[in-house]
Amino acid sequence: MSEAIGAMAAATQRTALNAPPDLEEVFSRFVDPVYRFLYSHVGNREDAEDLTSEVFLKAARQLDSERPEASIAKWLFTVARTVLADHWRRYYRGGGHVPLDDTYLGTARQDPAPRMSAARASLLDELLDSLPERYRMVLELRFLRGYSIQETARELDTTPENAKVIQHRALAKAAQLMEGRL
Repeated sequence: MSEAIGAMAAATQRTALNAPPDLEEVFSRFVDPVYRFLYSHVGNREDAEDLTSEVFLKAARQLDSERPEASIAKWLFTVARTVLADHWRRYYRGGGHVPLDDTYLGTARQDPAPRMSAARASLLDELLDSLPERYRMVLELRFLRGYSIQETARELDTTPENAKVIQHRALAKAAQLMEGRL
């Protein structure tokens, strides 16, 4: 309790002097909102904690002492969005993780789609059916069949760059449709 009062007093004194915030103060003030933002996008505690620490590591290296306090929150959330985008980029480039036990050894390449409940499979089928044909195809090829971007581009008779654009748009449309259902 006394720490919170001390932090508030320091913030008040700093504001009165127009002094820039220090990293410890920025961390204590914004760690919870940044964590909640990241958790809402990744859906699990471990990844959200890792990404939050990444955000503040970048902030430690790049904190501009001349930046006014009002713009720090905006800047931190910009850093958080960048870290989040990097996370998803790594995740999708790396592909899904398959446990290496005897039951999967011979089937990992033939069946890259994870096992899911009947309800989830039904929801996935519904979602794919509601997408335009080209979007449905790119998502099926990339995520259900495990095709690379190059293989997907060949199947769609397009360039790899265009296949990436179609994939991005398909994922955005799928996310938009899912938001309407939740």
